[in-house]
Amino acid sequence: MKMMMNFNKTDEELKMMSDDELFEYLDAKTLHLKQHTSPLSSYKTKKFASIGAAISNTEFDYDSVKQIAKENEQKGYEKFIKDKNKNNE
Repeated sequence: MKMMMNFNKTDEELKMMSDDELFEYLDAKTLHLKQHTSPLSSYKTKKFASIGAAISNTEFDYDSVKQIAKENEQKGYEKFIKDKNKNNE
């Protein structure tokens, strides 16, 4: 049986936790949030990469970003199909 955890803790509640409790809480929250992620679209990958290059004043390598965007797009399709199959079961 899974325990439902309250992930809306206030700053005061977090400060009152011991280190072990805090790390357990953060680990559980991380696992919970990972369930609801999806890869960035091709457009957003290129957008964020170009913004990052501009902010850090580095060269924007379009070819490598294009490859990463293509990989993300494929992962997105795979996740969509996996989720669709899970819902059909």
